[in-house]
Amino acid sequence: MEALYLTIPMAMCITGFFLYVFILAFKKGQFEDIESPKYRMFFEEEYPVQSNSENSDPGNKVKKDGSTSKH
Repeated sequence: MEALYLTIPMAMCITGFFLYVFILAFKKGQFEDIESPKYRMFFEEEYPVQSNSENSDPGNKVKKDGSTSKH
């Protein structure tokens, strides 16, 4: 019985904290759009992976237009 005098107030404090965090997130708009994030992965750009031979040669420079030049 004596343990309840400690655990019930602690449980209420923890519950109050998580309720406060939930209300704060709700006010900031965290839960407004729950549908579009699952479709966002289909529209992100994919970056090409460079091979190890391109990374090992420091003289092989790749320009922004995709062409290479050796110095």
